[in-house]
Amino acid sequence: MRREVGTPHDGTSPRRSPTRPLPVRAGAVRVVVAVAVVLALVVGVLGLWRDREAGADAADARAELRSAAGGIVAEVFSVESARWQQDRARARRLVADEFVDTFGAQLDRPPAADTVAVTWRPEVVGIVDADADEGEVLLRVAVSVRPATEPSTTVYRSVRARFVRADDTWLLAAADVIG
Repeated sequence: MRREVGTPHDGTSPRRSPTRPLPVRAGAVRVVVAVAVVLALVVGVLGLWRDREAGADAADARAELRSAAGGIVAEVFSVESARWQQDRARARRLVADEFVDTFGAQLDRPPAADTVAVTWRPEVVGIVDADADEGEVLLRVAVSVRPATEPSTTVYRSVRARFVRADDTWLLAAADVIG
């Protein structure tokens, strides 16, 4: 039987015996690498969790805005001549300061002299963009005008509205009739 030079009889590698301890430096490197891997995993998991929470918050904000936007626009722009001051006072509670700065004069006027009521009815509400603090909505509304002496007329309008959140309430910040 022929033995190869440099190999032990038990079949283990000549470089390292199974009972020989790791050098301190090699052990420290392995511990540092393991800690770095664990930290990277923790940071990755926390990042994914934060992104998931942000996505859930945005989805909640979109759902809340979709639910509230049509009613807010209807309340702000609908008015009856018999109680226009109360209608306008209620509208002022639903708008942001930015809206008052731009359209505030309209919130101080009654409807036209020959108009009994103007009623806005949202038919379709679509979210253009929204996060937890602000959002933009596209609405399709039916606007009915009831004159004092003639039958009511209804026209359909598309409105692009921007909302901001104050505390837990959505407020109308801007509105543009686009069609």
